[in-house]
Amino acid sequence: MEYKVIHDPAFSVLVFSLDKGEKIVAEKGAMMYMSDTLEVTTKGRKGGKMRGVQTSILGRESYFVNTFTAKDGDGEVGFVGPSFGDIQAIDLSLGSMILQKGSYLANTDQVLLDTKWQGLKGYLSERNLVMLHASGKGTIWVNAFGGIVKKVLGKGENLKVDTGYLVGWDDTMEYTIERIGNMKSTILSGEGIITKVTGPGRVFMQTRRYANLIRSIRSNLGKRVA
Repeated sequence: MEYKVIHDPAFSVLVFSLDKGEKIVAEKGAMMYMSDTLEVTTKGRKGGKMRGVQTSILGRESYFVNTFTAKDGDGEVGFVGPSFGDIQAIDLSLGSMILQKGSYLANTDQVLLDTKWQGLKGYLSERNLVMLHASGKGTIWVNAFGGIVKKVLGKGENLKVDTGYLVGWDDTMEYTIERIGNMKSTILSGEGIITKVTGPGRVFMQTRRYANLIRSIRSNLGKRVA
């Protein structure tokens, strides 16, 4: 199949051109449009009902996913994410990924999505104890708030990332949760808790974070607009 991302990086649309018989799986509610040659089937996630429910409740993704199949001939389908931002493909043949909840958009049929328990690390990094784990030999497409920045770290190379900007990283990478400097710096710097990831591996980051947007909106509520 062929795909392209249009109107990126702010108002991205993921468009697939499917030959007859080809299929693509997407998050519930992600479809913007499709050709009338496509058939849509809705079912629970792979891996059994309990795994699908766990992914839905803990990973904040829908338990149900839609499979779009070019049944009656070639066709096209377009998907959009829930926020203003970029869309990018990640090749899982290079390694499984740990993803921020809510960043998943679509995948090829060979991909398995599951929740990955993060324990105390997940709590400290404001991830509500879990992240989403993507494995298999296919491709996933992720959406972000803002643009997507990819960094490839060498063996032993470290990168410190504000947790609110993380989209995902290779699950083979080690990571630790740290503060910015001492307690005073953590409180006053506006940076708070960071995640330090250690290579080798890929790290994907978004250029905006929801917490900053929410704070901006709250600070302006009730103010007179000029």
